[in-house]
Amino acid sequence: MGRRTGIVMRISAVLCLALSAFFYYAWYAFYLKWDFNELGRYYDPVDQVVYTSSGFVWVLPATVLLAAGAVFIWRGRRR
Repeated sequence: MGRRTGIVMRISAVLCLALSAFFYYAWYAFYLKWDFNELGRYYDPVDQVVYTSSGFVWVLPATVLLAAGAVFIWRGRRR
């Protein structure tokens, strides 16, 4: 049963780290890429879209998933 648990931990770690990478990319794409003004807005003249600085919420699941992936790696190596 210990070997099976280790495999599940490793698969869980890979899944969490992959999702974390996706959310960090979304954070970059929706928040860090733009130069916001003092009102927290960025106007894209090409697409004619206004982006707000609320894209920081993408970093929350990214960080939680990164921490969970680290825990799964640590627990998987201990078994």
